[in-house]
Amino acid sequence: MRNSTMMWISRMKIGFCPSMIQTLSLLPKSFNSKLYSSYLGKFQTPQGYETGITIYNSSANKKVPLILKNKDILTWYICGPTVYAESHIGHACCYVKFDILRRIMENVFGINVLLLMGITDIDDKIIRKSIESNLSTSEISRMYESDFFKDMAAMRVIPPSSVSRVTDNIVHIIAFIEKLIEKDFAYVTEKGNVYFKVAKGVSADILNEISEVNETNIDPSKKDKRDFVLWKVAKENEPYWTSPWCNGRPGWHIECSVLASKIFGSHLDLHSGGYDLLFPHHSNEKSQSEAYHSCSQWGNYWLHAGLLQVGNDIKMSKSIQNTISIKEFLRENSVNDFRIFCLQSPYRKNMLYCSETLARAKDMHCKFHNFINELELFSNGQLVSPLIDEDRLLLKLKSTKERVISLLADDFNTSQVLLCLTDLIDVVNENLQSTIDTIPFKDSVTVISACANYIDKTLETLGIKIICKKKMNRDFVYAMDAVTEFRQMIRLFALCKIKTDNSPAKFIQDSFNSFMQRMSLIDGTEELPENTLLIKQAVSVWYKKSLELSTAQNFDTKKERAKLLVLCDELRFSLEQCGISLKDRKNVATWSLKL
Repeated sequence: MRNSTMMWISRMKIGFCPSMIQTLSLLPKSFNSKLYSSYLGKFQTPQGYETGITIYNSSANKKVPLILKNKDILTWYICGPTVYAESHIGHACCYVKFDILRRIMENVFGINVLLLMGITDIDDKIIRKSIESNLSTSEISRMYESDFFKDMAAMRVIPPSSVSRVTDNIVHIIAFIEKLIEKDFAYVTEKGNVYFKVAKGVSADILNEISEVNETNIDPSKKDKRDFVLWKVAKENEPYWTSPWCNGRPGWHIECSVLASKIFGSHLDLHSGGYDLLFPHHSNEKSQSEAYHSCSQWGNYWLHAGLLQVGNDIKMSKSIQNTISIKEFLRENSVNDFRIFCLQSPYRKNMLYCSETLARAKDMHCKFHNFINELELFSNGQLVSPLIDEDRLLLKLKSTKERVISLLADDFNTSQVLLCLTDLIDVVNENLQSTIDTIPFKDSVTVISACANYIDKTLETLGIKIICKKKMNRDFVYAMDAVTEFRQMIRLFALCKIKTDNSPAKFIQDSFNSFMQRMSLIDGTEELPENTLLIKQAVSVWYKKSLELSTAQNFDTKKERAKLLVLCDELRFSLEQCGISLKDRKNVATWSLKL
């Protein structure tokens, strides 16, 4: 806990002094635990509408029922990025986790989520970056804000309902601070800095337990060493805004209070961010917001996502240069891999990023991909379903659905949901491999297709898109079906499973003509994938080699036909290089996209 405390405190931007950091590092574990929850004040069960969901509320330090002020409408503020550099997968981890929760609330429980994201577009780091880059702070912030949302889109994070930037709301920030001063919750120093009176806020009782120690680099004009800044004097050559107190800019904590209050007013259902923001950012935000609105519980629920770690208690962070950018990650891995990685642990727990944990996510992704694509072959009639125990499967499907809803309602327990889905896959596969041929086993594709469809839809609810034929470009699917059937005809001919009175060369030529006729039916209204040209080239090369081989005088010998089979294998390998997995079965060949 001590290491975690220091890691959290190291993220402080404004307001808390070095002695606070020293003192917190010396506090016993029990007090740290008390501090992190109690600093948000005592939770009061709100009046309103039950959702059927229990949620871990940091201010209560336990799971409590999620109750909304307005029926089926949830107001949610999320702390967005400080836009001065490229986003990394530590950021993605936080936003993907909350995206998953949002999808569950919207798509499973029918809640209309109004999500506001605040963007910090003026900050010490942004100023330093602008000086290094010889660009204005606005150019830096807009560039990296755009980059952030592109990265979020790449990670399949649904855009927020609305976005608010600090620099667009300076007038509102000044008005907010003026009211705090008027209500005697803040004061102005001789230099023009404005501080919040911690002693009057919700945090006072907790912080009184921290003993005073000698401190350095603290503004001597502070009335209390614990007070944090709301507005600070601009340094030389820094951007600033004119205020009643000085030319300056807002402190960190006041920004989110104003952005959230401007849209949602004196009531907020849910507030979220990473665990590193709980103290002091969220606690200070809560304290000044409740002072402004004269209320005892501004935000009802405070959610905090666990951090991404790359070692024992080592957080992924730009400051220690151990980050992996989102773009870099996606060059070698898929969005599904990362989202499953996030789903495999409770959203509020820290996650270890390493080759082993990522491999587990990839293995599960592969299991889902193979199952859904395999089951699609049964529903398409390409494979014949064996005799299955329909009653058992229907019962398993029903119990899985009930269990999944129960798990999602219990603080969004996605890790157990994934295990439920893989367990259903195992039961279906067990049935498909069964050789039992007695009543009540039936030759029916309906139930296994229903199981596959349920798993696919549940994964889509969580933001996992398993690629199968029904979701692909129709022209591409038609073309690949034609390629697969053309190759299968030649392969069966090489295996002597097709008899013809024509010469081998004539058979191959006729098969090619039939293939080209099918290809000519593609209307071209849809843009084909990038690998289409490579596939066409691979088929063309294979056809020419096969035709050349078939003209040999001794082609009908076993040796020559074996060479044709080798060419069929070469085409399969070429298709694999194009991202197509082709599988030869007993009497049919099938294809799917490779992971």
